Formats: sequence, structure tokens, C-alpha cells
Amino acid sequence: MAKQFRKEKIDSKFKVNDDIRIRGNVRVVGEGINSSVVSIDEAREMAKELSLDLVLINDSQSIPIVKVCNFEKMVYEMKKLEKKNKHNSKPLKEVQLTVNIAKHDLETKVNNARKFIENGNRVKVVLSMKGRELSRREENKKSILEFIVMLEDVAVPESTPRDEGNRTTVILKRKG
Repeated sequence: MAKQFRKEKIDSKFKVNDDIRIRGNVRVVGEGINSSVVSIDEAREMAKELSLDLVLINDSQSIPIVKVCNFEKMVYEMKKLEKKNKHNSKPLKEVQLTVNIAKHDLETKVNNARKFIENGNRVKVVLSMKGRELSRREENKKSILEFIVMLEDVAVPESTPRDEGNRTTVILKRKG
């Protein structure tokens, strides 16, 4: 076993080396190792011979799965992948509408939303209402519904428009 790890040092959901409290057989996997079912003591011995760590991957199955690998390298690779995935995700763009929006202003906002959607972003459309506008909520939703209809060639709503206090919101995503 390469090193003893402390829980506070590596924030992980995995159990490593002596932290694995399993009795019976386990399935051993790893690079350069044939997947096989052996006792937990044999798996620990395999890892010790290779100067690597024994990591519990999945204990919810009838035969738990352990991996023989360098734990520090595995955690590093996972963090690197997580950072890459986080970097590649497109942010949610927001477009604000009012109840009495002019036709040209609505078209301008539709064109901006169209650009966002074509770039792969999702668009959150927010219709804000004030004062007496709140008493005619259903009637005032026509501007948000018109917005959705104008973008129906490139986008579809993820759900129906939702009321949230003095706002009505809907999220649009790329069609297809």
C-alpha cells in the first residue's frame, strides 16, 4: 500500500486501504489486472505487491468492487475532469420582459435570445409585473407566450411558464 490517507486530507467519498471494512469476496479491477473475484485479504495483498492502493468503488452490489490504483492520481484525474466539465458548461442567459413591451423591443430581445440559443446556451425569460398588473396575471402572460412563439423555430420551452411572486418565468432550450 503506497500511503496511509487521512479523511481530512483528501475530501473523497471513497474508502481506501485499511478503511475498507468488508468481509468475504470482492471483485478486483485495475489497470493491468484481470477482473476477478477474490477475498478481500488477497486483494489487499495484490495492492501491496504492486505498491498501489486498494480503493472501494462500489459496495452496493452483492459482490463489492475494489480498484487497485494510485489513489492520489485517481483523485487528481477526477478533479481535473470535474473542472473541465464545469468549464465547458454554458451559462444560463436571462432576458427580461415587461407586460406592456413595444413590438420592436420584443423583436430585439427575441433576436438576442436567438443568438444565445444558437451558441448553445439556455435562456431564462422573465416577465416582471408591478401593481395592478398582478391582478390580471393570465392576461399579461401574452407577451411571454408571444416571445416563445417567435422563437419556436430554434427553441422549445423546458416547461410551462411558472409564476414566482410578481414574476413569470420559463426556460427555453435549443430545439432537437
